[in-house]
Amino acid sequence: MMTSKCLNQKLLAAFPELERPYRDQTEWQEGDDTGSHVVYGDVLVPVILALLKAGDRRLLKKYFDFLESLLATGDDYAIDVVATTVIESIVLDRVEAEEVKPLLGEASLKIWEGYEQWRRSRPPSPM
Repeated sequence: MMTSKCLNQKLLAAFPELERPYRDQTEWQEGDDTGSHVVYGDVLVPVILALLKAGDRRLLKKYFDFLESLLATGDDYAIDVVATTVIESIVLDRVEAEEVKPLLGEASLKIWEGYEQWRRSRPPSPM
């Protein structure tokens, strides 16, 4: 099973521009051993959401291709981080599917569609 440290380092290797926000998030926690759910949720998800708002499809495609590569590893921990921390967060942020779906790989798209179906089946929030 992939460790948090390994998964976190994969993120930095793929996107060195995330070094500063990554260090800001991890230096007061467990460093590179900080849980990947925390790192991907607090570092990667805000970047993806900002890129969606800015409409930067080229860079978004790079991030989604990276996530697809993590899913392709078959590693349960990597799959869990991508599915429940990244994709679920984006779906629950009410991002329009049409903006994201063309950028997703096959495995990511299956996860996305599963969360969309779940979201549609839930009763509206009373808030």
